Amino acid sequence: MKSPLLKLVSPLLVGSLLLVATGCGPSEGPQATTPTGSSGAPQSPTAPSSTDPTSAEPSRSATSPEPTAPVPSTEPSTEAQRAARLAAQMSSREQAGQLVVAGVEATGATKATLKSLSKAGVANVFLRGRSKLSVKQTAAVTGQLRSALSANSPEGLDAWVATDQEGGYVRVLQGSGFSDLPTAVTQAKWSTQRLDSTWRSVAKELQKAGVNVNLAPVADVVDPALGRANAPIGYFSRNYGSSLESVTESIRTVNQALSGQGVQPVVKHFPGLGNVRGNTDTTASVTDTATSGDSESLRPFVHAIEQGQAWVMVANARYTRIDKKNDAPFSRALIQGLLREKLGYDGVVISDDLCEAKQVASVPVGERAVRFIDAGGTLPLCVDAEKSRTMINALVKQADTDEQFAQRLEDAVTVALTAKLEKGKE
Repeated sequence: MKSPLLKLVSPLLVGSLLLVATGCGPSEGPQATTPTGSSGAPQSPTAPSSTDPTSAEPSRSATSPEPTAPVPSTEPSTEAQRAARLAAQMSSREQAGQLVVAGVEATGATKATLKSLSKAGVANVFLRGRSKLSVKQTAAVTGQLRSALSANSPEGLDAWVATDQEGGYVRVLQGSGFSDLPTAVTQAKWSTQRLDSTWRSVAKELQKAGVNVNLAPVADVVDPALGRANAPIGYFSRNYGSSLESVTESIRTVNQALSGQGVQPVVKHFPGLGNVRGNTDTTASVTDTATSGDSESLRPFVHAIEQGQAWVMVANARYTRIDKKNDAPFSRALIQGLLREKLGYDGVVISDDLCEAKQVASVPVGERAVRFIDAGGTLPLCVDAEKSRTMINALVKQADTDEQFAQRLEDAVTVALTAKLEKGKE
């Protein structure tokens, strides 16, 4: 997703490069009845240490060239220029409402919730939990959401309606008409043609259901030495095989299939959760001491950036070789320095859930959104609809008292609106 904004954004966003260097689906399998975690991931206990069943290489073969960071365009697009004008005309409250993604039950929101979100200015939602509603019934839910939020976006721009439809244990929409996707480990063993065909069908289902953003695919490369002991990914077989080549090829295919049917893909969880043991949804102090800004495990993300079709979700863990003091969503060194400046990504950066995840629980809810935007993020995700209002209020308060933050908020809105304008042009 390359939105050439470099001439539009504040010089604050283009400073010198910093070198400091994210349920339960089928009735079988681990944690089949475990409650949903933050942005759809199963909540796992301390994962058992066992032989990794995912270690077998997938049947597809692929070679991936060494990643090179894409060079951002120096000329703003027409959509970016228009987005900048729209953002500049908004109040800080209108801007904040364009960014916070509020979680609502996939089975439908109450009238009170709809009224609350509309009043708060929320323009984007995330379908959370697990739903047995059919495609047609889900479309009625999303239609109701769009109707309630339609006045909160400028010039009739559509709301982002996101969900988690990875496959396996992370599959929010499970009713009639939705594909019974297996885990990513199983998908990685398919031929490229089968993977592409399956995901095109999934994308068509989502599109018919009124979902235009899917928080997938998973680009994390799980350390084979950890395997199922990797609680957030390996334990639930969310990884596309066990090699860089398999993960890279798979996510490129999934991105293309989703994007080709009008559904926005999101690669996650940058810069990777493959080296940790704890699940940030249920555990605090999850730390990666191995991943750096030059790690080979970044390759799937780099190739996704080059492909230019996916957004990027940032993990909630801490990466000490990138930023010793801040968790990833609050790290300007990681988001602005590594992802945006070093890797050249200038599109939408969405957070993992910042409202129920144990990893960030020590930080006040509103401050989580403020710190994410300040670090260079775009869309703070909050799976709790009521807490999303707290985030909006905090963003407004900070912008109204801090000129530098106000500019960063406006820059984030410009990125977000550019994406909507580009989607509307398709």
